[in-house]
Amino acid sequence: MTSAQLQAFVTVAQVNSFTAAAIMLGIGQSAVSHAIKSIEKELGVTLFVRGKADIILTEVGSHILAKAHSVLGLFESIKQTANESKNLQQGVLKIGSFGPSFSAHLLPIILAEYRVRYPNIKVYVEEGEDHLVREWIANRKVDLGCIILPDLEFDHIYLTTDKLSVVLPVNHPLATKTKINIDELRPFPFILTEGTTGKMVKELFKQSKFEQDVVYNNVQIMSMLSMVSCGAGVSITAELAIPSELEGKAGSYLIKPMLPIVKREIGLAMQNLQHLSPAAAAFVKTASTLERAGKLKHQHL
Repeated sequence: MTSAQLQAFVTVAQVNSFTAAAIMLGIGQSAVSHAIKSIEKELGVTLFVRGKADIILTEVGSHILAKAHSVLGLFESIKQTANESKNLQQGVLKIGSFGPSFSAHLLPIILAEYRVRYPNIKVYVEEGEDHLVREWIANRKVDLGCIILPDLEFDHIYLTTDKLSVVLPVNHPLATKTKINIDELRPFPFILTEGTTGKMVKELFKQSKFEQDVVYNNVQIMSMLSMVSCGAGVSITAELAIPSELEGKAGSYLIKPMLPIVKREIGLAMQNLQHLSPAAAAFVKTASTLERAGKLKHQHL
């Protein structure tokens, strides 16, 4: 099977449509169908169950999809290595992010420097919870992934340290305090965010040995901020995930340091630091240089 056939298979699996995959790939639908049939014939398995309205991956198709991502990642690495040798500085870089802490704060800083040096490399960012980003790294769906440290599974570099902070409505009874102990939040309705931060907060409540009145559960960061701003409750989340430019404005929210102090380290992970594509290796080098220069350090830590 060829890389083009594998790309057709991966694209069909992503969009669940031969027609949509053909449009995305810029080829005819018959070419996509032929690519899938060729793979199925070569492997002797059925990749998709074809219905009237849609198509569904078979169980073996799902397992092969993970391998296909890995193989295509290696193909891209080979092409970029060849391009580098010809000094083309072209290629594609795929990055996984666990949320706004990286996507909204750290990534723009790194990309600003990276694009100056490598303007022709296309960068794609996909967001998901921390465990999903780890799966994408393992399956080579992404070249690099921003994750919460510590990590024993992948090679990684350290980026920065974040901490949990309390988020309050601007007219809240605790608004005048400079720091807020978690025990002071007991009387107030609580809005729990989703993902890794939400799990950290749950563990913090468990260690503090009290049950908080959680009125909203597994809420996205921006939804949580809107609810807090409207006075629906208070919350705790990672400070890097909060858009600080809106803090204190009318109808908005306040960010307060929390006691006890709870920190988390953020890193950039990859399968093997020594076998990165040129584009990924350049991004890691750029991020490392900025970290050593203190440009990724959180100003409140």
